Amino acid sequence: MYAFVDTVNSGIAGTNLPAEAMSYNGVYLENEIDGYRTLSVTGRELMESEVTHTEIDGMDGSYYRYKTTPARTITVKYQLRARGSREFREAYNKMNKLLSGEQVKVIFNDESDKYFIGTKTSNTQVDGGSNNVIGEIEIYCSDPRKYSTTEKEFVATDGVLNIVNEGTVPVNIDYDIQLKGQTGYIGIVSTEGVMQYGYVDDKKKKTYQQNETLATLTDFFNAKDDVNGTDYMHPNYGANGTLKKSTWYDKPCLVFGTPGTKKGWAFGGLRTVELPADSNGIKGSFNFHSEMHVWFQAGLMGQVGEMCVNYLTSDNKLICGFNWYKSDTSGNTGHHELLANGKVLKNWYYTTSHIHKENPFAWDWGDTELTKTGSKIQFYYAGAYYDFDIPELENMECTKVQIAIKQCDGYDGNRIMTRMGFDEFSFEKMNVTKWVDVPNRYPNKAKITINGATSRVYVNRRYRPQDEVIGTTYFKAPVGTTEVKLAISEWSKYMPVFKARIREAWL
Repeated sequence: MYAFVDTVNSGIAGTNLPAEAMSYNGVYLENEIDGYRTLSVTGRELMESEVTHTEIDGMDGSYYRYKTTPARTITVKYQLRARGSREFREAYNKMNKLLSGEQVKVIFNDESDKYFIGTKTSNTQVDGGSNNVIGEIEIYCSDPRKYSTTEKEFVATDGVLNIVNEGTVPVNIDYDIQLKGQTGYIGIVSTEGVMQYGYVDDKKKKTYQQNETLATLTDFFNAKDDVNGTDYMHPNYGANGTLKKSTWYDKPCLVFGTPGTKKGWAFGGLRTVELPADSNGIKGSFNFHSEMHVWFQAGLMGQVGEMCVNYLTSDNKLICGFNWYKSDTSGNTGHHELLANGKVLKNWYYTTSHIHKENPFAWDWGDTELTKTGSKIQFYYAGAYYDFDIPELENMECTKVQIAIKQCDGYDGNRIMTRMGFDEFSFEKMNVTKWVDVPNRYPNKAKITINGATSRVYVNRRYRPQDEVIGTTYFKAPVGTTEVKLAISEWSKYMPVFKARIREAWL
């Protein structure tokens, strides 16, 4: 079974538009320019092919190798009528502005369910001395295909998809795999190719030491404010205020409560969670993995604030941690620091807006993680991993974790960060030193997504190139019906929810 998913805003067509009226970057010119009307369009029809062949002495004809389709140029013939010279000039000024976008969606009214990707490159010179002219606009499409404005989604039955491509060319396939149980291997198989992730020979009963979750965000919700405690990343800052539980976008979050006593540059709430013993009754973690989802976002220029996560030994030495702060009291520049053994290893500057490309800690972004294995520590930030080897960390054992969120001296009310807190947190104790080869690499409820256009695999939103098995082929959906099967570890009990999406294309 499949459904259509609308993913393209094609603009709103006005009444009485010509059949071939053009929407450029979401706007029909007839709806924006008085007196403009499309007369005809050429260049959308059959495309010629360029054949590459080899001539061989003594052989009739030639040896066919392959064919390619060149770029496409679409020509739009239009009429523009204006009441006077001023209106005529204003109309062309507006037309230049509307057509200034590059590599935009181009839709025609008689085929509003499909779009080209094009750029306006040239136009004819119209006759002078008249306010009623006929001209032509050329749209260059380096990609000659046209695409459906909707995606088709297919849902597997018993791990089998039947992908139906009713276009005229093969197209990329995106996959979503939602696990219902553990597996060490994911395979996607069709006659077009095979994609493999993890290890096919992982055994559920293979001897290994299981990672154990010792703390989650719930533990911080339940912890008391550490009003007599010390933020060991910033021991000179005030920490006898409070934190609180709030709800942002239907998710419970740990956020700033009250500032407490003014002390140092920043002061606010602190909570400390003592990590429990593992299932063997042993406390402390030499090797551990921690993940969180973070918000650090300003709603106004000049807002300030600071928050941190500290991983501590039993005698309160800072093993490693994260720090976010904004001290820019007039602009929108924030900082993110990675620390270990009392030193700042990395410091990034970024814009604390709500825009994804500017702020890695806004909206559904903000995924953060670290892994310590002996002397080696790995941090995740904004889609990339950063590795450090610090000998002093080898024998440092984590027994507690702190979260602190603070306001800054002289800045409260509207001057504190609009979004500053955590809506996910976990701490796992690792009983192995070679954590990259742990079986059951894909835990229950993990979501694997595969982007066919970029040939990338993600696990719970994180790019995982190390999971890809050599020889994996990111095949396309050919024209017609293609059967695609999902394979998982033989010991896995439950077949995942397996979905695919394509956007059909035509030449």
